Amino acid sequence: MIKVAMIGAGSVVFSRALTGDILGIPEFRDIHIAYMDIDRERLEVSQQLCRKQAEAMGAKPTITATMDRREALQGADFVINMVQIGGFDSTLVDFEIPRKFGLEFTIADTTGPGGLFRALRTFPMLSSLCRDMQEVCPRATLLNYSNPMSMNMQTVFRTAPGLSAVGLCHSVQATFDQLMGYLGEDPAKIAFTCAGINHLAFYLKLEKDGVDLYPRLFAAMEQEEIYNTNKVRFELMRRLGRFVAESSEHTAEYSGWFIPHGRGCQAKLGIPIDEYLRRCDSSVHEFEKLKAFAAGSEPVTEVKFSHEYGSTIMHAMCTGVPRVVYGNLPNGGTIPNLPPTAIVEAPTLVDRTGLHHARVGELPPELVGYIQPHLIQHELFIRAAMEGRRDHVYQACMFDPLTAATLTPDRIVEMCDEMIAAHGDLLPKLEKKSLVPGSGKTFPAVDASRLRASWDAAQAQSTKAVAQTAKS
Repeated sequence: MIKVAMIGAGSVVFSRALTGDILGIPEFRDIHIAYMDIDRERLEVSQQLCRKQAEAMGAKPTITATMDRREALQGADFVINMVQIGGFDSTLVDFEIPRKFGLEFTIADTTGPGGLFRALRTFPMLSSLCRDMQEVCPRATLLNYSNPMSMNMQTVFRTAPGLSAVGLCHSVQATFDQLMGYLGEDPAKIAFTCAGINHLAFYLKLEKDGVDLYPRLFAAMEQEEIYNTNKVRFELMRRLGRFVAESSEHTAEYSGWFIPHGRGCQAKLGIPIDEYLRRCDSSVHEFEKLKAFAAGSEPVTEVKFSHEYGSTIMHAMCTGVPRVVYGNLPNGGTIPNLPPTAIVEAPTLVDRTGLHHARVGELPPELVGYIQPHLIQHELFIRAAMEGRRDHVYQACMFDPLTAATLTPDRIVEMCDEMIAAHGDLLPKLEKKSLVPGSGKTFPAVDASRLRASWDAAQAQSTKAVAQTAKS
């Protein structure tokens, strides 16, 4: 019997979606799924929901739940990681301390100070998970869904070389369907290639019967109703010539071209500052609804399948039926003009032998220029985490385009020192001495209620500013 261990299964909506995808495959209807989380309540809700879902689908899986990670991993063929370390309080730190320095974000889970510190606090857990897999289920494949994808996969491949693993995101396939909607085309009839790094991957080819579709996409962009759905990404395409796979909300914070130019620019391009914090708030309400549903007698009446690749990969590896997905793996020679140790997102062949990138070839230099600063951050992150280098934390933030467009080096170092103090024991030890100085300042413990009040105030001010801009 195939066994799947879901680590961080208390992410109820996501674990439910992945479970539905898995049980929708005929060969997996009697699979063993082991749910694991350190939050007992969320773990129980997840288990109850998935039992209901299995019943609705007529599947008969073995479902177990545990707070012991090694128990969940025992005998696993596949391990799915969806853990977010620190929860909402840590996310508030990632937004509110930079805000004090004049730095604002939309999502803050991929790059910049938010992505960097999320990766740093994930490093101890994720490296430990990989060691447990090497000891308990060494032949299992890790499917990582946790952000920041590229930095987390640096943790996996640099701390556990030889482990079978891939980083997975839904941006490439979901955006492709969106683009075909703009053009009125059947996605199944279109050839495409997308490559780069996670959240900064570009559609290099969009073709129908050998005909380039980009001229039609540029024409579609001029239609107001289409442009308004993706203003930031269309502006990026207008300047770089290719469409990027991640949403406009994310893309807005990956360069210094949008957010630093004020509320007027943000309003014009529909840039939702603090969007991720609002999503976190709504997810709390969603959990309460799902909790009540899980405890009740009402059955699941509809099962929707997601865009996620996880179940597709499992099926290909177990049956040998080959599939092509988009995965995040070490570059090697996939994209020759990016570093070989970079984690790149590219077409990935999956079969019984595992996961293997297809060779893409060199990216156009303008796309490399857009991507390169983020690769430097990724390398500085993994060296900071593995070597205890606080100076590399400073440098990783200094090379972030949005941060560099907003703050001087002295202010960046001071911000990093305050964030390191705020996250405390969640981070790896950053004690190795170097000649690069810190801010020389000490910072008090973080009061989560004070941070919440700060965010609420910022939201009120932002709403007021947007309203005033709209009137003018």
